[in-house]
Amino acid sequence: MGATISMTEEEILARAAGFTAGLKAHPKEVADAVASARRMAGAFTRPADETAEPMPAYAAPTSAKGSRA
Repeated sequence: MGATISMTEEEILARAAGFTAGLKAHPKEVADAVASARRMAGAFTRPADETAEPMPAYAAPTSAKGSRA
């Protein structure tokens, strides 16, 4: 079998996002972005029913005079 490549979580996420060059040039900023994204992802509660909409659908109000077409 081939050699095992050891990568940090930041390296894996940066590669998945296409930021490999950015990771090499700015590793602290990429790590900060990963931490920020993790905080944002944990800030919202998931609905119990995955098919539930987070808010009701909206419809544009219709004009009392009708269409101008």
